[in-house]
Amino acid sequence: MIIKHISKIFYFDKTFLLLCIIVTLTGLFKQFMIIFFLIIIHELGHFLMAKLFKWKIDKIKIYPYGGCVKFSESLNKPIYQEFLILICGPLFQIIGFLFLTFLFNKGLIFYQDYLAIKSYNYTLLIFNLLPIYPLDGGKIFNLVCNYFFNYKSGNKLVIIISYILSIIILVFNKNYNLLLMIILLFVEITRYLKNQNFIYNKFLLERYLNNYNFKKHKVIKDYKKMYRDRKHVIKLNENYVTEKEYLKKHFGENI
Repeated sequence: MIIKHISKIFYFDKTFLLLCIIVTLTGLFKQFMIIFFLIIIHELGHFLMAKLFKWKIDKIKIYPYGGCVKFSESLNKPIYQEFLILICGPLFQIIGFLFLTFLFNKGLIFYQDYLAIKSYNYTLLIFNLLPIYPLDGGKIFNLVCNYFFNYKSGNKLVIIISYILSIIILVFNKNYNLLLMIILLFVEITRYLKNQNFIYNKFLLERYLNNYNFKKHKVIKDYKKMYRDRKHVIKLNENYVTEKEYLKKHFGENI
């Protein structure tokens, strides 16, 4: 049942399908299948943990340079749930690599093929854990920032760090494949930056429309400094209003 469900939500980018044809014609099919296996195992880690938390999953998108699980979920989901979903991708990839190592030790995988598997696995794993948005490492770093800083400031810090690290890699990098990856990341970081106002308004609107059972409370003076996983009391001069009361007035004036 779960395999049938997974097959319905996989989406293969057109460039990925084109790459399948190219690698078949150029004799690089084996190397391609190694990378494809690691990507699929990685994304299944995200998928299965998300299903455990009953998150709404839109698509699992597979690109030539990696994969991405798209969710149709609230921005106010608990931080610990999102963290576990993110960390399960690299964890499953490690488990997949250990399985291939087991097959190698049993003599079912040739030595040269295993060296390629080992190289691709560590390269994908280390690169994906860099604190650059939208890599898993960048999203995990974003969660850490959202925990210690307000939502807006945390997101801005992630964007700044992502740009700085990307520029450093561009300056010192001599690998053309990595160069292409960084350019694609630049596009995603910039898109994330441009959408910050929309994202924050969505973050606030969700809190206005839904009743979240946050255990922690925080007093703030500006509604633009709200945190994830916290319920707020907003201080206006000498008066205090609940987050819900303030947002009701805020969205009432903007409707």
